[in-house]
Amino acid sequence: MRCPGPPCRHEGQYCWQDPEGKRHYRLKTHHLKALVKYVEQGGVLETYAGVPDSVREQLYAEENQRLDKKKKAAENSTMGSMCPPINITILPAGSSQQSIHPPTNDAILTGPGCTESIMVDGLLDVAVDEYTEWQQSRVSNETFRENINKAHDVILENCLDLMQIYKDQDPGFFIKHSVKVGAARRFVRDIGLRVNRRKEVTGNENIYLV
Repeated sequence: MRCPGPPCRHEGQYCWQDPEGKRHYRLKTHHLKALVKYVEQGGVLETYAGVPDSVREQLYAEENQRLDKKKKAAENSTMGSMCPPINITILPAGSSQQSIHPPTNDAILTGPGCTESIMVDGLLDVAVDEYTEWQQSRVSNETFRENINKAHDVILENCLDLMQIYKDQDPGFFIKHSVKVGAARRFVRDIGLRVNRRKEVTGNENIYLV
């Protein structure tokens, strides 16, 4: 089972050549142990054709899994290149800023399946505080406000920040920590909404989250 070298790319290692497709599959430690056990139990292993079906199926399955991961990685890379990064800059307290009114349309502004990257310039925990204050300014219901505060606390208690929360797009994380469903969804989704609204108002690539 020692690799014969070119054109096989596993030179210096062990591999199995599929008698049908002639493709070479690298034999790892767990494969070799299975072959040793097969021989110890009376199996005959003199050529590639002697490799038992159980090992062949394992090699096929692992190769398919590897190809699937490679395909998904390529798709994610392509999707990421379609989403330009957005910078968020935290302004010092007291800086003059244009007032931003809550949007009248709560439609998600990012395209389906495409979550833009955002960058927070400044203190990450301060960005969470200021984003929470903005969410609070949009509601008057006490239950809603309590759950917004709870989402804020969950972020800081777990040493997270807005960039991580926005990238994950996982309101379920907050729901598991007893945040009401609606508040959890808005807290996650509206990070992008807030950024896009600010960019729309200022017409500036630098997004200020305050």
